[in-house]
Amino acid sequence: MESKGLQNIEMNDEITLSDIIQILKRRKWLLIATFVITVALTLVYLFFIATPTYEITATIKLPKSSSGMSLSGAAALVLGGSTTSPAVDEQIEIIKSRKVLGNVVKELNLLDYFKKKAKNPEKVELTENQVIKMLAKDIVTATSKKNTSLISLTVALDDKELGYKIAQSVIKNYIEVAKELNKDENSYLYDFVRQQLPIVEKELAEVEAKLQEFQKTKSLMPTKEIEQLIQSYSDITKQIVDTQLAIQSAEAQIAELNKRISEVKGLAKAQSYTPTSDQLEELKKELSQLEIQRSSLLLKYTEEAEPVKDVEKQIEVIKKMINDELNRITSAKVEAQDPVLSELYASLSKAITEKESLKAALQGLQKTKNDLDNQLSKYPEIQREYVALQRDFTVKQQTYTALKAKEEELRLSTAGMNFNVPVVIDEPYIPEKPAKPNKKLMLAVSGVLGIFLGILVAFLREATDQRILDKYQLTAITGVIPTEFKLPFDSAKNTEAMKELYVKLFGNNFSHEESNKTAKMIHITSVGRITEKNSISYELSKFFSALGKRTLIIDTTGDFSDLIDKSKALSFAQFISQSDLAQYKDTLSFVIKSKDDEPYAFFNETFLEKVNLLKDTMDAIMIITPDSDSAEAKYFEDIANSSVVVIKPSISEKPKLLFGSLFKNVHFVWIDKK
Repeated sequence: MESKGLQNIEMNDEITLSDIIQILKRRKWLLIATFVITVALTLVYLFFIATPTYEITATIKLPKSSSGMSLSGAAALVLGGSTTSPAVDEQIEIIKSRKVLGNVVKELNLLDYFKKKAKNPEKVELTENQVIKMLAKDIVTATSKKNTSLISLTVALDDKELGYKIAQSVIKNYIEVAKELNKDENSYLYDFVRQQLPIVEKELAEVEAKLQEFQKTKSLMPTKEIEQLIQSYSDITKQIVDTQLAIQSAEAQIAELNKRISEVKGLAKAQSYTPTSDQLEELKKELSQLEIQRSSLLLKYTEEAEPVKDVEKQIEVIKKMINDELNRITSAKVEAQDPVLSELYASLSKAITEKESLKAALQGLQKTKNDLDNQLSKYPEIQREYVALQRDFTVKQQTYTALKAKEEELRLSTAGMNFNVPVVIDEPYIPEKPAKPNKKLMLAVSGVLGIFLGILVAFLREATDQRILDKYQLTAITGVIPTEFKLPFDSAKNTEAMKELYVKLFGNNFSHEESNKTAKMIHITSVGRITEKNSISYELSKFFSALGKRTLIIDTTGDFSDLIDKSKALSFAQFISQSDLAQYKDTLSFVIKSKDDEPYAFFNETFLEKVNLLKDTMDAIMIITPDSDSAEAKYFEDIANSSVVVIKPSISEKPKLLFGSLFKNVHFVWIDKK
């Protein structure tokens, strides 16, 4: 019987949808409380704790650029073609780079701002690097818009005014860095020329003032020789300036080629490469000597003169030899016959050859200028002073004119560079409302979270709560539908329940005739201390008696003395000691444990013998015991024909119910508190 009962309980361990619904019904107040607490805490956080965060946004359009250049892009550059579109991820990294954010921190003095914002500003040790990391990680966000060359910049901060300034500063510094990275050799030369122009202009004005002062204070009529000397100075000066600018251009071109070679080879930084060899150095010296010789000849002859043409032919031969030697040296640097690197190194050799040729030519021009200075030393002092002033004026004028012309040329050649920098499509603006926290969204999320937490708490409480809370739970555990009695207890209100329980115990025989000669022993107990058990037993005994069934109630708890007149009941000691059974001829008799009885008097053999003798004269013997896990319940359950177990919500517990569910011919009574 016990194994069958355990098996029945185990079979009911599966949880169905109806079980879940019943659990939620049982724990509805816990679920509601959890939901309300979750929403309330969210409201407290939103209105009293959370700091509003403002988001300042901007959209930047990326142009075509050589940044993030692939092999095909490098080849296109070598061959004079256009570059590929930039790698958006690379530009995002530039926006959040130390170079950009570091300038933002310095411009807005963010180090002091975040120090003052700390709880203990005096104790905070904050560095510029930490502020930069904070900006990159928590404040400044840059994301790419799918399938476009657009970057969305977002600055999230609780101070909307400062956030707006940070967004503006990030954009400004990023564009400056992008322009710097986008420069080619003409851009670098253009910057150099623009830097030199104000200096030369100032020097020209100073020399012109000195020359005018000389002409006012001293009278001098220049001779043809002096005028020729001044003209020679003018010509040489123009050539020197043009040669110096050409050298600057060649150096910028070499730097750009080295940068592109590094990009193609996947190097993190641009590497400067200068080919060299003993033969190359000898050729450079020879080229320098020939250029000096050519400059000296030009003082005596025109460019069409035969001696000048002979030297120029030798110079071209030396240039070719230098270029061939450079190609031989750089070809060893090309890995696996890479065509792109081959083109780049060939261009590098050509640029280096041009630079060396220009340097040699400059040396020749300087030698010629020195020769003119030697000629000038032969003239009288006043003429030397005049020539020196006129020479300096001519030199500065020629230099200024050449730089101005070069500036205009480079300005036109780099005009397209302004279209090759990032453009701000949507300017940042100060928002009216904070972006975070989103109160409506957070309340909705907290509501959903509260429901899920409530369900979780309900199931956890269900798993840990040993109490039986409703009739459905009792049925789910035992697999038996109980007889339901209602409170407050009223016999008229529970008539149907009495009949139902009677049928379960005796069947449908409601006649007054005597039934079986042997009385039916009914064991009545409860899961937990339930006072209503005595009332149910008493009303049930009166119901039996009303049907003509001679009924004996044996109360082992002693609680029945509160329901009946004590004079009408026997104590256990009296029951054991009496010899006459005739007094039990009445339809309802009581044996109640009194305070004077021995604790376990019902274990007395005489007691049990007396009970067995009464089976011939009684129709029903009802034995009331304490809890279902008590010794009395176990003892009388073995000798009883049926057991009635009373369950009350919030009082009865599952472990004790296990003992009652294992009784033989068990019937459950549920007390409805409603």
